[in-house]
Amino acid sequence: MSQTVSTTKKNKVHTISSPFNLKTCNKCGGNGYMKSSPNCYHTCLTCLGKGLVREQSENIN
Repeated sequence: MSQTVSTTKKNKVHTISSPFNLKTCNKCGGNGYMKSSPNCYHTCLTCLGKGLVREQSENIN
């Protein structure tokens, strides 16, 4: 008789608390792109096209 053994790994999720908060990009308004002429759009270089930028929270001791 053959016996089948099934092993499963539990995936551990590690969360890293970060001092950064995400906020809407002020330059593109959260769109990720900017209009430079009537028919031309460019990726926002401040947020790299994501529409969100990191804002470092201040820790007051």
